[in-house]
Amino acid sequence: MATTTSITVAETPLLLFTLRRADDALVLGHRLSEWCGHAPMLEEDLALGNLALDLIGQARLLYGYTAELEGVARRDEDSYAYLRDAPQYRNLLLVEQPNGDFAQTMLRQLLYSAFADPWWRAMTASKDATLAAIAAKAAKESAYHLRHA
Repeated sequence: MATTTSITVAETPLLLFTLRRADDALVLGHRLSEWCGHAPMLEEDLALGNLALDLIGQARLLYGYTAELEGVARRDEDSYAYLRDAPQYRNLLLVEQPNGDFAQTMLRQLLYSAFADPWWRAMTASKDATLAAIAAKAAKESAYHLRHA
């Protein structure tokens, strides 16, 4: 049986910046995916699945950029998503909260979306071209997430 060791990330300001948003998106995306097949109505089941996919996509882009920034050989988006110990995740505690009932899930989504939407819109003006490009895609998604919530 092979064992994997966790990675250590050099948390420079820019790496930490990208990891925080990537971790938020990954954790919340997984939380929302728990509703697949269990939402109170079909439309919500499909909508939450799409929100989860959007968030996982944002996480992938940000983790990929983190790998590029850090420049450590053989590290990719999966390394940052799955090979860190729990205390190394830098996500907001809000996104970790259990789904609870459907109302709790939607309230968590509303609070996160109310934070993320203006954040992504502001990031479209970033001087970092890669972050601005990621933000341009994510801003469209987050606007929908906020309206839906």
